[in-house]
Amino acid sequence: MARIDLQRRFDWDTFVTRYWNRRPVLYQATGANPFTGADVFDAALGASRGAMAPPTALEARTDVQFTIDQGQPVTLAPWLPRDTDGALDGYDARLADTLGSRRYALIISLLHSHGFGLWSAERAFFSQLWRRVGLPLSGGITTLFHGNYEHSPVGVHLDRFTTFLFALRGRKRMRFWAKRPWSMPVTTLADYAPYLETSFTAEVGPGDILYWPASYYHVGESASRDVATSVNVGIPVTGHQARYDVEDLLSVSPGDAPRGRALVPGVLDGDGVLPRELPAALQQAANTLRENSRDSRTQAHLRALWLNRRSAGGFEPPPPPARRRPLQDTAILHGNKHFPILVEKTGTGWCCSANGNALHVSGLRQPVNKLIATLNTARAVAVGELLRPFPSRGAVPPRVVEPLPATRAGMRRMLEILLTFRAIHLTGR
Repeated sequence: MARIDLQRRFDWDTFVTRYWNRRPVLYQATGANPFTGADVFDAALGASRGAMAPPTALEARTDVQFTIDQGQPVTLAPWLPRDTDGALDGYDARLADTLGSRRYALIISLLHSHGFGLWSAERAFFSQLWRRVGLPLSGGITTLFHGNYEHSPVGVHLDRFTTFLFALRGRKRMRFWAKRPWSMPVTTLADYAPYLETSFTAEVGPGDILYWPASYYHVGESASRDVATSVNVGIPVTGHQARYDVEDLLSVSPGDAPRGRALVPGVLDGDGVLPRELPAALQQAANTLRENSRDSRTQAHLRALWLNRRSAGGFEPPPPPARRRPLQDTAILHGNKHFPILVEKTGTGWCCSANGNALHVSGLRQPVNKLIATLNTARAVAVGELLRPFPSRGAVPPRVVEPLPATRAGMRRMLEILLTFRAIHLTGR
C-alpha cells in the first residue's frame, strides 16, 4: 500500500522538484499556512451575504452549499455564517444548539472572491509558485470545507486540479487512490467501503498543508465528530478548455454588463469543443470580432483582460472594490512594491491594472508612467505632489467615464479608484 511523504519544512524549490504534479506530500506544522481563521470567517460572511441576496436574471448563485446529514435544507439563510457569530467558533456553537448530533457541511467555492484579506494572503503565497512553474491559464479556485460531515458529499472523485489543502481547525482525513478503484461507468462514488484496502490516507491538523496531483482519486473524511475547517486551492494543470479563453474573449466590457457574461452563450459543448459548422450566432460574432479587431476599444478590452489576469495573481475574480471616497491634496498615499500597478499602452491611451481590476487613462505617457512608478516604489507621497505635473484644466463628471483624462481632476479620480482596488493605501491605515 502506498504511503504519503511527510515533510517538516516547507520549501518551494524542493516542492516543485519532488512533488509538483508527481505525488502527494504532507507538510506538518511548518508555519507556512497563509490562511487565518479571521480571514476565512470574513470571506465566508461575504459569500453568505451574496447567497442570501436575490439571484440575478443571468445566473443562479451556486457558490454556497450546505448539507445536513447529506441532505440540503430548503432555505439556506438559517445555516450560514452571520456577523453576530463573530467568528467560526461562534458559528459552530450556534449550529450545535440547533443541529444537536446531526452532521453538517458548509462548502463555499470561489472563497477568494469574497474577502480581500484572504485573497491577498493567498496571492502572496502562490506568487512564489508561479515564479517557478508559471501563472495558470484559467486561474485557481478556492473552496472552504467546514463542518463535522462524515465524508465529502460528492464522495470519491477526480479533479482536473492539482490541489493544496490548508488545515485550520480540527482534524480531517484525506483518502487517496492512485488510480480509479471501481470499474462502473460513473465519475463519483459515495459508497466506497469495498475499496478501502487499495487506498492510503493522510490525516491533517491545524497548520498542516497537504498536496496531491490531479491524477489521484480522493475523498475527504472527518477524523472525529468534531468540526474541522480547511481551505482547498485547486490549480488547473490538465484539460484546459478552449471555452475559458473564448468566453473571456467574447465577454463584454465590465462597464456594460457583469464580468464574464458571454456574448454568445451555449455555443461550446461540455468539453469545450466547437461543432464542425459554426452556429449562426457564433459566425456573426466571429465576423464582428474580425471586423473590429483593430478597433481601439477591442484592443483595450483584450489588454485589460490580460493585465487583470496578471495583477490578480492567478485568482479571479478578485474581491469587489471598496467604496470610493474623495482624496484631498494633503492625503498621504503609498503603493505596494511587491504587487505593483501594471500599465501598458492601448489603442485609446493607457490601461492600468491592480489587484485584478483595470481602468483606462488617456494622455501623455511620461507623467502617467511617472505617477504609477512613484506609487510602485511604496514611498509615502502626498496627493498634491503626485498631481502637480498635470494640467488643472478640464473636469471629470460625477459618474466615472473612462478613459480618464490625464488632467489633475482625472488623475485624482484615478487615485480614488486605485484606492477602491486596495492597490494604494492611505498612510496610517
